[in-house]
Amino acid sequence: MGVAILFLMIVGLLVAGVPIAISLGLSSILFLLVLSDTSLASVAQSLYQAMAGHYTLLAIPFFILASSFMSTGGVAQRIIRFAIASVGHMQGGLAIAGVFACMMFAALSGSSPAT
Repeated sequence: MGVAILFLMIVGLLVAGVPIAISLGLSSILFLLVLSDTSLASVAQSLYQAMAGHYTLLAIPFFILASSFMSTGGVAQRIIRFAIASVGHMQGGLAIAGVFACMMFAALSGSSPAT
């Protein structure tokens, strides 16, 4: 029953036009506060303890932050324009430019598998 209520809250928030990340977080927090006997502080503490030993998982939000910086600052567009200007005139230049841009993004972010 709880899963159905949580699903309906997410769908209702999405239909209302709330962004996906906010609807997921808000529905989870409301579900925990209203329909569960655990406090929000204990949930935050258990999440902190679960993440304490896994430092590699911290790379995920930092990678998203780096991509936000690159897209907001215009670095991403400049890298793509540079890649197209460098190899776009060659036969198959669009594919080579895509690989070249991914190589540049990997060099900037420090994560080659993520690009």
